[in-house]
Amino acid sequence: MKKAIAAIALLAPSAAFAQTPINNVSSLTVTLTNIGTTVISVLIALGVIWIVWNAVQFIMNADNEEKRKEKGLAMLWGIVGLFVILSIWGLVAILTGTFTTTGNNAPTGQFPQVKTFVQ
Repeated sequence: MKKAIAAIALLAPSAAFAQTPINNVSSLTVTLTNIGTTVISVLIALGVIWIVWNAVQFIMNADNEEKRKEKGLAMLWGIVGLFVILSIWGLVAILTGTFTTTGNNAPTGQFPQVKTFVQ
């Protein structure tokens, strides 16, 4: 626990210097996207480590049938969790690419215009 607190204390200044001001909705979405990408990357890394760790434990417990079954199920759930994480990440990427309205992708001429009659 002390090591985790020390690591957080050491990394806090770099996180503070990495802050960008949020001036509008566009910069907010960029910031949230960056946070989400970081979280997903960490979850994927943890999922792979979980699967590899349980595979090593599965091999090391070759003589204990109960431990092999337990580690086999842990690997299976790790693979299922990794699949879910990657599926949601892909779905979000598809939806973001489909419905984005920033930059040159903004639809033009599709919205009704109200004409004003000035006399």
